[in-house]
Amino acid sequence: MNLTMPRENLEEIFDQIIREITKQAVGIDLHRSKSALDGELFTVYIAFQKGFRTSLSLCAERSVFVQFARYMMQQDDIGYQDMEAVAKEYFNVLCGHIAARLFQKVKIPARFSVPAFYAGRYAPKDYSEHIVLTYSSNENKNVQLVHYVPLGEQAVPASTERGN
Repeated sequence: MNLTMPRENLEEIFDQIIREITKQAVGIDLHRSKSALDGELFTVYIAFQKGFRTSLSLCAERSVFVQFARYMMQQDDIGYQDMEAVAKEYFNVLCGHIAARLFQKVKIPARFSVPAFYAGRYAPKDYSEHIVLTYSSNENKNVQLVHYVPLGEQAVPASTERGN
């Protein structure tokens, strides 16, 4: 039987992981917010290629990705390529943790694409937003994690094992 993980459970997983990884990887504390993203935006995006037919994106203000790069590279002079490379690496780590947690919950191995980086907001064609989580840092820098599902499909298959 192919059930679906409750949206609240999936949202809780995303929320916990993005907060933990962002603090560990780039030293930023995130808190849930209703603030709108403003200014020059960029998006890092992945699609799950095995296990799930979903995708994730992280849209953020340029200053967020620059801050990520400064923290991870331990230097102040950050160019566009540095910002892009660090954003992709950060998102790769974040998505790896998400895939591992989903495996713990639903026992389905997942594999995802290499992260892609886009100027502006990016949303995949023929997908709809399933979960949108918006965060602000203590410095009022804003990010938005978006989980997409194919139009007309369910989100995440759940395990049929007891206790899940």
